[in-house]
Order: sequence, then structure tokens, then C-alpha cells
Amino acid sequence: MEYSAKYRVSLSTLRRRIKAGEIEFKLTDGKYLLRDGPLQVVNSGSETIAPPTSVKSPNQVPAPAVAPVDNDQFWKATQGLLNEIKKAYSLVLQEKDEQILQLKEEVADLKTLVRVLEDDNTRLKSSQPAPIDFDLGLEV
Repeated sequence: MEYSAKYRVSLSTLRRRIKAGEIEFKLTDGKYLLRDGPLQVVNSGSETIAPPTSVKSPNQVPAPAVAPVDNDQFWKATQGLLNEIKKAYSLVLQEKDEQILQLKEEVADLKTLVRVLEDDNTRLKSSQPAPIDFDLGLEV
């Protein structure tokens, strides 16, 4: 999450690029670790994505140089991102579990309805009199 805020890259973009193999990452104990620096997109073919460049205006003051970030900050950033991904995943799983329970209840209700309708159908068939066979004894 800190990586996302620091480099102004959305979490969904990070997830998508990790899944597509477009950025370098390290998978350790089920955790995706990214280098603390602007995204380095791995070339996956002929398409190359260049970082945006800014045009300097004459009044623009140069930004101070960014100090190198230590490993602790890198790990904190990756842990924050990982925790946010875990929360989102847990939320999706919880929603799916709720949907499954709701669908199971609907299936049970529909099975009950089918049973009631089949019982009514059987009852109606048995209560109807047999068709009357008219035999007046006339030969044709």
C-alpha cells in the first residue's frame, strides 16, 4: 500500500502487472515483494512501456533528490501491500460464502416446492374418476 501511494500506482495495477508477469517481484512465503523504486516493466514482447516524462517549464524548481530507501521501509511497504491484498481476498471469499449459503437455501426451497407440487399432482390424479365408458349396446 505504501508503494502504491509513494509511486502513485493503483493497487489494482500492481496486482494486474504481477499476475501478467510485467513487473519484477520476489515471492517469499506467499508474499509478493517489489523493489522500492519506480516500476521496472519487464519486456514481454515487442511492446515497451515507457515511464511518463515531464516537460520542464522555465519557472519550475528542480525537485530534491530522493534518498535511497532502506530495506526496513521496503519490507514495511511490501507487508502493507500484502495485507491489503489479503483483506481484499478475504472480503471476496466472505461474499462468495454468503452467496453459496443463499443459493443452498434457494435450492432447498425449490426442492420443497417440487415435492409439494408432485404430491398435489398425485392427489389430483387419484381423486379424479376414471373415464366413463359408454356402451349402449348398439351395434354399428
